[in-house]
Amino acid sequence: MGNSGRVWVIIGAIMILIGIVFAGLTSYFLENKIDQLVATCEKEGGKAIVDRGGFIVTTSFEYECKK
Repeated sequence: MGNSGRVWVIIGAIMILIGIVFAGLTSYFLENKIDQLVATCEKEGGKAIVDRGGFIVTTSFEYECKK
């Protein structure tokens, strides 16, 4: 592998690392949003129902506040 091959491997590794960091940050902010929604619902006297799905990159949720 020549020097140009190593450069492309390094660029690919950096892109993978950036993707993992963004996936982690997205998951973190999504969890915070869910916690805020649940706290708001309970503060208003309701019961929050959260259905989480997916794994890291494909994280999704369904939220319902029953009063």
